[in-house]
Parts: sequence; structure tokens; C-alpha cells
Amino acid sequence: MSWHKEFLSENSKKPTISTMSDLFKLIEEVYEVKKGTLFKEAKSELQILKEQFLNERKDLTLTLQAIPEISVSELGWTDVQTKGDKKVSGPEREQLGQFLKQIEGDDLAAKVASLALFYENGPSEDYDRLPVGQKISKVLSYLVFFKALTKVVSNFNAASAGFNFEAFLAVLLDGQQVPANTGTIADFTTGDQIPISLKLYNEKSVVVGGSFNDLVGDLVEPQFSGFDGMRYVVCMKSFTSSETGEKQGAGLDIEGDIKFFQFDFTLDNIADIIATSMDKSKPCIQLPTAFVRSKGREDVSAKLPGASMPSAQDLEDRFIEFFKQIVAERLEGVAELSDGQVDRFLNDLEWSKRDSIFTLKQMGEKTMVVRGLSTIKGGTRNPEVKAIMASLIEDGVFEVESRGAANKLINNFAAVVGAATVQVNNLFKAAKVKDERTRVLKQPNFYASLEDSVAFYNSLKGNPELQKQALKNSRGMLETYQFDVNRKQVLEISQELGVIKIGARVVQEMLNKMTQDLNEAIFDIFTNVKVVQENTYAFMAGGLQDDEKAKASIKASNAIAYKTEELRDTE
Repeated sequence: MSWHKEFLSENSKKPTISTMSDLFKLIEEVYEVKKGTLFKEAKSELQILKEQFLNERKDLTLTLQAIPEISVSELGWTDVQTKGDKKVSGPEREQLGQFLKQIEGDDLAAKVASLALFYENGPSEDYDRLPVGQKISKVLSYLVFFKALTKVVSNFNAASAGFNFEAFLAVLLDGQQVPANTGTIADFTTGDQIPISLKLYNEKSVVVGGSFNDLVGDLVEPQFSGFDGMRYVVCMKSFTSSETGEKQGAGLDIEGDIKFFQFDFTLDNIADIIATSMDKSKPCIQLPTAFVRSKGREDVSAKLPGASMPSAQDLEDRFIEFFKQIVAERLEGVAELSDGQVDRFLNDLEWSKRDSIFTLKQMGEKTMVVRGLSTIKGGTRNPEVKAIMASLIEDGVFEVESRGAANKLINNFAAVVGAATVQVNNLFKAAKVKDERTRVLKQPNFYASLEDSVAFYNSLKGNPELQKQALKNSRGMLETYQFDVNRKQVLEISQELGVIKIGARVVQEMLNKMTQDLNEAIFDIFTNVKVVQENTYAFMAGGLQDDEKAKASIKASNAIAYKTEELRDTE
């Protein structure tokens, strides 16, 4: 019987409290029944902070600053060192990879589709079934992708943006960039060793091409185990200023999209693609008449006098050697340059690919750029070469003390490009396609017609060895041609993978959609981390005298503590 029934009126035989033991017993019973109303439970420091933070959160505006900031330094992303038998990524690449591995899809096509769907509809259907921690991880991965991609394509000149884009997609596909001058036109490989040649262009200026010799080399002697052909990924960018609607070349305020297209060069389709390419590159696939008549039994290339011109890539290798030697001699004691700075300039220069900096040469009936024969337009004063160097100075790759010093460095580098090109031409005079070899190649009917060449080549399907022999005997190989495929032709032969939106407004839109789902938990943390950083720096810079900055930093630190604890408790 409870105390109130035992000692109150409901019990007609209520006992008398006669001892201290009876009194203590009564007190204990009363306490157990009424303790919830007698005493208020003390609030913990965390509970007090929570109430304070929730009251103030209503004024919080989430911006791009709430999304983790990833460095877009290509040096970080490509910093892969070998330790023993394992390759170890640099810290920036590792950080980016941790986010991007959450992007759904087994290949580029699937990942692009997943990213486009996320922008339109948010996370996939299984999102709601995930624990809150996994929800945060997945959403942040997509938001980091869109933010970092916007920075990559908007904050750099065209050459640098392309190089950074290669690194970015390599991380997305768990692959690696391919070092320059390694005998392949591949820019990076996927995690399953598929070689990809990546092209990033403004939508209206798409021309996909390169050295036909190098393309043939990739098909005849493939270097990568995942695919015997060469995959081209063509990305067409189109963006405008979100404020003015005008075309904008830099800055996070851009707004637009990148369209992704993909096609493969294989032994079976190369003839058909080249035959429908730009007029100047169609002759690449022409075959010697004798080779066609003999059904591939006569190796014409082996019987030609002299040697063919080395490929553009081979010539670039020698150009790089000469360039580094000359620049070291000319700038000794004038400027301190690192190997990384010089390599960055050479990468942006793209000597083996950038036809626009060279003079044209008459080759039979055609006028074209022929490396080993063509010189640099304007010699030491080429404006395009100077512009490349100026952009690198502007991007901070080269540090200069004054405008005069910048101009001197620009002029020196332009002069060295011209001088190194002359040395390449002098070195390979003996190998130039001329004299007896040229006479033979220019004989009437030496080559079969384009139509007959393509028909014969296509008849070789199923016989890869004869296909490879035919490519070695093709005109593009014998005379060292370039090939080019324009926008219209790219669209005809490509698979469209999808469209990805870019720009600060686009990212903010997605951020706003996700705020409610995540209850602002993770974004509150990142926002307050930035507040701590800014106010702590300001406090120290002010000689530790600005009490308001100190209080703001402490307040934000407490908010981080609460949100982190809250998030931990949900798991």
C-alpha cells in the first residue's frame, strides 16, 4: 500500500507515525512520487548552447562558403608518388577523391547522367533510406563537384583550364593523368585503364584533332590494357554572366553548361571517321595504289627512300630539350625559374598541337603546318606565345616584381620558343620529306582514291594485323599529316552523355534544395568554421585587442561543438 493510502483518509485503519524511521520512510516515498515536480533538472552546457544556437539559426543564410573548398591546383591533383609497389595520392587529390567517389555511376556516361539528375531532382531514390551521415556525405560530394567544376572552367585561361579539367575528370573516374611526351595522345586513363583524349572547347569553336601519326600509334601499339582504341571525350562549354547575360570568361558568377560527348577511334572505324573529317585531313587515310592492288602484301613504306618525318610528338620532345637548354642559358642570373614553372609553360604552349603559332608550308597541292619545316610566326615576337606567358604571370605561376620585369620575361620566353623551333628544324633537315622520297610520294596515282582506299581498308575488318599494316602505309603516316574533325562531324559520330550545369547560381540553387533535408547541420559547421577562421585572424592582426572579434570566434567555436555533437548523436 502506498504512503498516501496508508497514512491518509482512504485507509480507515491509518497508522501513527511514531518513530524517525517512519518519518524517513514517508519522505522517501513522497520524493520518489513527486521528484519530477519538486525539482527542475539542471540543463547541461550543451543543452543551453543548443537552445541559443537554434534561436539564432533562423538568420543564417547558406552560401557557397558552406561547401568545402577544394584547391584547383593541378599540381596537387597530379601529385601521385610511388611508395614501394603502391601509388600514393597527394593531399589535394586525396581530398577531392574522397568527395567524388560518392558520385554514382560506373563510367563517365553514368556519372554525367547522375550529376544531371541530381541538379534536376536532387538525390537518387535510395537517399531517404540512408543514415544521416551517409546523406550528408552523398549530398556534399555532388555539391563539391559542381563548385569545383565551376572554378576549374572559369578561373583559368583556356590552356590551364583544359589541363585542370583533365586532372578533375581523372579523379572523378579514379584514374591518372598521362604525362606529356610519352608516345600517346591520351590525356588520362580511367581506373580500369581506358585511355581518354579530352577536349574542352567553347561550343562554337570545336575542332578535334591532332597528329595522325600519334593516333595510328595508339591503335597499332596500344599502351593501355582497358581498351585497344582511343576514346575521345569532347566537352562543349557555353556560359554567360548571371548578372548581365553577356559572355563571361572568368569568375564564379558565370552561368551556363558543359555538354559531354564521347566517341571511339578503333581499327574498325578509323577509315570511316577520317573519310568524313575536314577536307584537309581526309587524305590521311589514302593508301598507296600498290598496297591496295597487292591486297596488303606489298609494304610500300618499307621500300621508300629515306625516312619519313618524325611525328609531331617526337619533334616536340626534341623541342623541349632545346627549349630548356636555351632558357637556362639566357636567363641564368636574370630570373630564378623552377622546373615546374618551365614545364607549365611548355604544357600550355602545346607545341605539337597549336598550329596557329606556325608558318604555313607548301606540300604538293596543299598549304599546311609541317613541324620540322614550319617556323614560328614573327619569330621572337609571336603575339600568341607572348599571351600564353602573360596569362601564366597573371595566374601567379611566375612571380615578377614589376611590369618591366614581366615584359622582359615574356619577351625572353617568346624568343626562346622561336630559337628552339629553328634548332629542331635544323636537326631534322635530313629527315624531312623531300628530295627522292618526296619525288616518289608525289608521283601521279601513287595513292589510290579516297573512296577506293576506304573500301579496301574496310574489307580488312576481322584481320587486325593487316589493318595495322594498312595504317602504317597510309598517307597521313608517310607524310606526317594532322587530322581534324569539326563540330558538325563530332556531333554526327558521338554519343551525347548529357549536360552539366555550372555557375554559382546553379550551385546555390542545389544548396537551397538540400538545406531542409539536412536540417542545415553540416552547413552550419562549415559556415562557423569560416567565422572562427576570419575572426581569429582579425583578433590576432589587431594585436589581441578587439574583444568583439574574440567573442565572435568563441561563439562560432561553441556552435561547431554543438552541431558536431548533435550530428554524432544521430548515428
